[in-house]
Amino acid sequence: MLTTHFSGQLLAEHLLIWKKPKEQKAIIIIILMAPIYAIDSFVGLVDFQGSKAFFMLLESVKECYEALVIAKFLALLYCYLNISISKNIVPDEIKGREIHHSFLMTPFQVKFYSDFRSLSN
Repeated sequence: MLTTHFSGQLLAEHLLIWKKPKEQKAIIIIILMAPIYAIDSFVGLVDFQGSKAFFMLLESVKECYEALVIAKFLALLYCYLNISISKNIVPDEIKGREIHHSFLMTPFQVKFYSDFRSLSN
């Protein structure tokens, strides 16, 4: 109940002060993730007839919404960093910088880049 209450307050504050619509739409979608998790957890605890089917439906909705939240969070980061994939705009600060991978990623690095290059051609 507290999660839903505080998320509602934060949501109301963003809706009352609507100055950056592109950023705030993504923020609102991210804010709504907490009440969805809270409701999903509560339904998982409550045991009533037919709750298994309802819980499975709610769990599916939660998983799909989580994917949307991840995409919106990435879009919000791109907005904050002024990166545009569609216009191929990358800030000068990160152009040409070498990416260092952890030890566990190095075996896959060559295969990933060769697959990526074949897709782009």
